[in-house]
Amino acid sequence: MKRNYGNKEIAFATLAGVLYAFFGLIHIIEGLGIDTGLSGILFIPGDILGGFCLVVIGGVFLYGSREMLQGINAGVSFVYVGILMSLVFMMVYLLIMGGNLLDSFIVPDDYEGWSVMETFRPGIYLGIISLAGILYWRDRFSLNEVLVFREGA
Repeated sequence: MKRNYGNKEIAFATLAGVLYAFFGLIHIIEGLGIDTGLSGILFIPGDILGGFCLVVIGGVFLYGSREMLQGINAGVSFVYVGILMSLVFMMVYLLIMGGNLLDSFIVPDDYEGWSVMETFRPGIYLGIISLAGILYWRDRFSLNEVLVFREGA
């Protein structure tokens, strides 16, 4: 089967998948109360559900890269969905940061000693990778090459 996507697209999907899965697992491990020593450096709080979301995004990227590597054109659809999911999560985390920052101005007594970086999450900087990928390959990825087979057609 002929592969329509180059090594850069496959490498991007694989790298994004591995990074999302890694950070998601660290989220989950920290959420279980196990100190990995990475939470302070990489802004990873203990959050089991947030980590599960990152693992799912990583799984979507990895599945897409696997299909693209096997020459299945529909694999790029999974990469699109992974990018979309990561950008949505990045926006949600940015809105949470903005909401907390606004709240700190409205009720400053509740946020004494608080820093906006306490709400910074890996979903934000991982989303920048997806944003860079979609901007770089916006003309390269195409839905026209995705083949859809219908039963009985």
